[in-house]
Amino acid sequence: MHRVIAAFALVALTQHAAAGDCAFSGLAAKVITPASSIVPGDGGIVVAAVTDRQGTLSPGDEAVHPGWRLRVGGDLIKPPIEVVAPGLAIYRVAVANAFKVELETDKHEVVGTVRPARGSGDPLAAPQLKRAWFEPNTSRHGTERVGVELDGAAPATAIALVIADAKGTPRSWTLAGGQTLYPYTSASCVALPNGTVATKAGDTIIVFWVDSGGRRSPASKPINVL
Repeated sequence: MHRVIAAFALVALTQHAAAGDCAFSGLAAKVITPASSIVPGDGGIVVAAVTDRQGTLSPGDEAVHPGWRLRVGGDLIKPPIEVVAPGLAIYRVAVANAFKVELETDKHEVVGTVRPARGSGDPLAAPQLKRAWFEPNTSRHGTERVGVELDGAAPATAIALVIADAKGTPRSWTLAGGQTLYPYTSASCVALPNGTVATKAGDTIIVFWVDSGGRRSPASKPINVL
């Protein structure tokens, strides 16, 4: 399935770029956990597949790199990787006796640095949604998206909001910030992570937070997309 999605996206984007309609855009892995964040024992470093003009399209999930390692002092440790949404992964940091932990690529480039902490702490509360709606694409090179309005501002430590179906299977995500968020967006010439599922009017969804320490919140109550 991943190969089919990647191949289709590559053909579509190449056709648009060749016609001069828009610039080609691929995906690249990026650490979105802020530098020096405190990561509890049940947390980790959050890596996202983000739009990048120099990015690529390939099978699999661009956020998942099995060759990346955690550097703890002089040791390199292979972290467990949990995929929480298409293009959003948590590299688990289960290290207590260290001042800092660095995430290195397979080329030994440091892409993230956090401070491990003992214990688990408290996760964020479940998001409270006021409404959710679908905005269709109304032009040749327009954008379709799904918006959600929160009952209050996003928590300060939230870094991503994930949208899932009513059974809890993640579909897509967006960076946190503000009271209105768009956890599903599809635009011409912009690649989406493999496995992304479109959300439409009439769907029933839930959403949850991912915080800067790499922990998930409980899910919101189900809501219908208008």
